[in-house]
Amino acid sequence: MVAVFVWGIIMSRISTGSDVLDSVLDGGFPAGSLVAVTGPPGTGKTIFAANWIYNGVERLGCNGLYVSFVEGRKSFLENMRGLGLDFERLERSGRFRFLEMATLKEAGVPAVFEQILGEIADIGASVLAIDSFSAISQVIEKPYDARILVHTVLSKIVREMGCTTMIIVEKMTAEENYEPAEFLSDFIIHLNKTEVNGALLRCLKILKARGTEVLWSKLAFTLKGGFKVFRPLIMGGLPEPTKKFKIVMHGKDYYSFGIRDLDKVVGVMFRRGCYNLLEFERDVTLAPERLFRVTVSNVLNQGGSVIILPPQGLSASTVWRALEPFVHEDVLKRNLKIVDFKAAAVEAVEPYVMLFEGKSLREDMMCFWNAVSEFRRQRGRPVFSVVGFDTLEYIYGKDEILKILGEDLAKTRNFGDVRLNIIRPECAIASHLSSLADIHLTLREICGAIFLQGIKPKTPLLNIELHTDEEGSEIKLTPIL
Repeated sequence: MVAVFVWGIIMSRISTGSDVLDSVLDGGFPAGSLVAVTGPPGTGKTIFAANWIYNGVERLGCNGLYVSFVEGRKSFLENMRGLGLDFERLERSGRFRFLEMATLKEAGVPAVFEQILGEIADIGASVLAIDSFSAISQVIEKPYDARILVHTVLSKIVREMGCTTMIIVEKMTAEENYEPAEFLSDFIIHLNKTEVNGALLRCLKILKARGTEVLWSKLAFTLKGGFKVFRPLIMGGLPEPTKKFKIVMHGKDYYSFGIRDLDKVVGVMFRRGCYNLLEFERDVTLAPERLFRVTVSNVLNQGGSVIILPPQGLSASTVWRALEPFVHEDVLKRNLKIVDFKAAAVEAVEPYVMLFEGKSLREDMMCFWNAVSEFRRQRGRPVFSVVGFDTLEYIYGKDEILKILGEDLAKTRNFGDVRLNIIRPECAIASHLSSLADIHLTLREICGAIFLQGIKPKTPLLNIELHTDEEGSEIKLTPIL
C-alpha cells in the first residue's frame, strides 16, 4: 500500500468524504488507490467526486486537483458553492486547482495527460478527480490503445506518484460492459436513482473493494447540501436518545408532530378533529413505539392527555417504559391511559392501564370513547389518541372493525380530538384507513436506513435521524433530493 505524507504523518487511508461510507470501507480508500465512480447522468457522480476532493483538502490537509472535461471552472465553482463547498477559498490557499480541459481529439490525449501529470507534480497533489474519464475513452478509436493508455498513465499517477485518484465513468447500469479503467480500479462504486411510490430514491452500490471487507454493500444517499450517505440501523443509524425530546409548541388549533421538520414538510400539524394514519412497511425493524413516543411525549409535556391502544406486539407496560425517560412520572400517571387486554394482563393492574375484555369490539370501544370524553371534560382540551388497528384486527377481525369505524371517525371529528392510527400493510383494514386519513405517512426501511414518506400529502423520502445537544434530543428529517 502506498502511503501519503501529509502534515508530518503517514496516512494509510483517504476519507471518502462520508463518515458512513468510511465506516463501511474500513476508514476510507487506501492512499494511492484508484477509485471508479460509475452511473448514469444525474446520479450525483460529480458531487461525490467534488465532496471527496473538498474533504481531502479541507479536513485532511491534502493538496487536490480536479480535472473536468465536461464543466467549466466558473460553473463548477458556482454549483459547488450552492452546496456549501467553497472551492474558491481552497484555490486561494494554493492547495487546490481546477483544471478545465478543452474538447478532446485523439491526437491531444497524450498531451492532456502530460498536463495533468505536470499539475500533480507542481502542487504536490495527493488526491485527484477526473470528470469524466469516459470523455477520454470515447475519442480513442481502438480499445487496445485505450487499455494501453489507461495502464500506462493511471499506473504512473496512482502507483508511482502515490496520488489517490477518482475517475468518473458514464454508465447506465452496473452490469454494462466494463471500461479498461474499471479493470485497473481498486474500488468501483456505482450510483443510481429510481423511485419509491413516486418519490426519488438514490442508492450507491460498492461493486469492488480490493483488500477491504465490505459488510454493507448498498447504501441510500441524498444530494441535499452535498453528498450524504444515510447510516443503516445496524450501524447505529437511530440510537436511543440520551436526553429528553425538545418540546415543539402546538398552535392554537393544531398539535405538533413533535418533529419540526415534519411539521414543515407536511405543511400542517395535527389539526383538531383530524384522523391520521402511520403505516409500517413489512420489512421495517424499528419498534413502533420508538417513533410515536416522540409525538406522544410532546403532547404530554405540554399538558395534553393521551390514550394509547398499542400496535400489535406491544403491552401497556412496554409503552409506559418507552415514555418514562421523556415525561415526568406525575404527568404520565395523571394524563395517560394505555389499553391492555384482560387475557394478557398480569394480576396487579397499574392505574394507567385500561383493560379490554377482548370479546366485543363495540363494548370495548365504548370504554375507550368514554375515557377520551372524561379526559376532555377534565382538561377542557382535545385528547390525542393512538390506536393500533393491527391489534384490533387480530383480536376482533375486519368485519367488526368496519361496524365501528364510521362512529370512531365521527367521534374524533365532532369533538375536535386528534387521532393517530397505526397499521402494518398486511392489515385488511389498511385501504379503508388510508382513504379516511387526513394525513397518511408510511415508514420504510431502505438499504437498512429508516425513512418516512408522506402519501397524503405527497413528500420526498425523509431519512430519520436523532440529534442531541445541550438542550435535548430531537428527530431530524433529511429528504432525498
